[in-house]
Amino acid sequence: MRLLIHQKLRRYLLLLVMLTVAVVEIPIIAAGHLTKPLPSDTIIVLGAKLIGSQPSTMLRLRLDETIQLYKQGYAPTIIVSGAQGLDEIATEASIMRSYLVANGIPTKRIYLEDKSYNTYQNLLNSKTIMNEQGFRNAIIVSNASHIRRSLVLARQLGIEASGSPAPMADNAYLTAKQYAREGAAMLSLLVLNK
Repeated sequence: MRLLIHQKLRRYLLLLVMLTVAVVEIPIIAAGHLTKPLPSDTIIVLGAKLIGSQPSTMLRLRLDETIQLYKQGYAPTIIVSGAQGLDEIATEASIMRSYLVANGIPTKRIYLEDKSYNTYQNLLNSKTIMNEQGFRNAIIVSNASHIRRSLVLARQLGIEASGSPAPMADNAYLTAKQYAREGAAMLSLLVLNK
């Protein structure tokens, strides 16, 4: 009898975990595939880890997406956003700007936001630049796993924004890890805002 109750409890817990994962992860995955950019005043590129003086793979994918948007005329300016982590030799924003300039983006079209350490700060500080420059709307660029949470935070901060999901790294482990991380972050965001 006890064993039967234990097995049923385990099944219910497993079902609860699977439902939670489905409810949280499916919208994240869908946003990463379905979100489309709208013409805007600026593009906000969210920072990510550096490898020495170079963008990591995830950050390079974000920057390449930004270059494509800029060259296609989606926005005339770019805000690069990210501070210097403890294990980084420069600010993410400065390395991002260098990468963009090396790929043909004029320096005068790039605004530097180098004080933020997380997505919320990236967007809050970028909003300040938007207000100072009179920008009304933005395209947020991040990797597909991160775009939903970025847009939810932007909405909470009163930023009129569309998104442009950059591809994920061609690494199944890293991709699974990023989606799991975003699922936990999104769940935390939803629970804390109740």
